Amino acid sequence: MSNWRIKLDIKEGSSGNVTPGSVSGFRDSSSSFTFANDGLPPLPSQRQRRASMQDAIDLKKIDAKLYDRKQLCRQHSLTSNEEENLGAINCSLQYNKETHLLSVNIIQAEDLVACDVISGTSNPYCKVSLLPDHKSQLQTRVHKKTLAPKFDEEFIFDISPSKLPNCYLEILVFNYDQFSTHDCIGQVKIALLDSLNLTDKVVMWKGISPYQEEGNKSKDVGEVMFSLSYLSSAERLTVVVMKARNLKLAADESKLLDPYVKVSILCDGKRIKKKKTSTVHVTHEPVWNEALVFNIGKELLKRLSAEFQIFHDNTIGNDELVGRVKIGYDTLGDGKIHWNDLMASNSAVPRWHELQE
Repeated sequence: MSNWRIKLDIKEGSSGNVTPGSVSGFRDSSSSFTFANDGLPPLPSQRQRRASMQDAIDLKKIDAKLYDRKQLCRQHSLTSNEEENLGAINCSLQYNKETHLLSVNIIQAEDLVACDVISGTSNPYCKVSLLPDHKSQLQTRVHKKTLAPKFDEEFIFDISPSKLPNCYLEILVFNYDQFSTHDCIGQVKIALLDSLNLTDKVVMWKGISPYQEEGNKSKDVGEVMFSLSYLSSAERLTVVVMKARNLKLAADESKLLDPYVKVSILCDGKRIKKKKTSTVHVTHEPVWNEALVFNIGKELLKRLSAEFQIFHDNTIGNDELVGRVKIGYDTLGDGKIHWNDLMASNSAVPRWHELQE
């Protein structure tokens, strides 16, 4: 315990007797003591005064970033914490009543979910639809390893003014995965387009919501995985049908299947070649790993597309179609991406594709 010391000041020539008058600090009964503090907390009078609600605000201590106008505008457009966690899309809309053209510009996205836990990033792209009239989906380019892609891509929809009030814009944000089904990060819906003043360009931030599949969309009948490669020197297209998963007939989902794959090569929409795999029996998860080779001239390659049809091999009656998928220069979405990968690469490019009824 620290000792308190009373500071004494004895004058020379004194008799040596200590009296209140000879000790500094003891001049009278109202005089104060002088103490030396050895490590003890300061007395109340020595403590630093705390700021109160009545004090003037020190502007130098305010972080201006907390009041950034862009961030405030963006937060205002989000409707829930869940949307904030999934990120946001920046887009613009403009409608020309004379030409009946709706212009949609996907500008950028921010704060997307990281689908790759190792790198902490995603490979995002967007699919854009004007529903319910335009069921086909237009698609942006894929941006690799980022959570804040800069798209800056414009899409045009032809829609009459009378139908515009019943339409809504749907933007689906996906994570590209070369070896698996693409994950849907979330969606943005912009309804009642006629309520917006689209004569002038409208720029907005919209929060991304969890994806909710519409009830009228096609049933899930499974997926198929295949690769394509083209050997230019031999003018040979090789299609390797690898496997499928979760195959089911729309009429009887529990039925075990005897599936095979029919591959057709089309030029400008006309079927010019076709081949098929062997049949794998009694399964929902067939594995083929069969290579189908097509002799295709280089001058035709840019005009081609390939259609994959999976059938259930019926011993009695006609074979039943399970589902199909088409890829090529004239397709959209995953089919277009896979075909572009083929054109840009000399090696086989495998991908999963969702089957359509």
